[in-house]
Amino acid sequence: MQDFAQSPSVVAPVVEALEDQNIFDLLGVSDGTDEQKEEFLTELQDVLWEDFLEYDAQLLVTKDEYAELKQLRETHKDNVPEQQEAVVGYLEKLIPDLEEIMLEKALELKSDMVKERIAGMKELYPEDAAYQGQLAEAEAHIAAGRWHSAAVVLNSTVKN
Repeated sequence: MQDFAQSPSVVAPVVEALEDQNIFDLLGVSDGTDEQKEEFLTELQDVLWEDFLEYDAQLLVTKDEYAELKQLRETHKDNVPEQQEAVVGYLEKLIPDLEEIMLEKALELKSDMVKERIAGMKELYPEDAAYQGQLAEAEAHIAAGRWHSAAVVLNSTVKN
């Protein structure tokens, strides 16, 4: 019989895909309260939704359908949850892959935010070659689709 106490521990593989990464870890702000995190996520969701309705929806539906969408939003403008429910219901009939499109938009925003974090970090210590090298390493991880590894490097790069 095998003694499990002495068997090698099984380590779960690290998942590198962007969609599997925690946005707070990617941005180096994991120390916020649950309330702050929830508020931030709600704001991100609102930005994504408004951007989708403002720009993307026009490209995915006809002019008449978009006019109806605008009318639907106006009709429910005083009740945001009701408005969103009505708009989503309407758009799901017109755009079968609406959920997939929104997921792609969310991933794009997540990616952009991490890249913006790196750009900001680069500006902090432009003369520090070691620091800049770590940021370049994080960018290389991102280019290779290793988002978890990039977050680890970025979060260990932070200067005090």
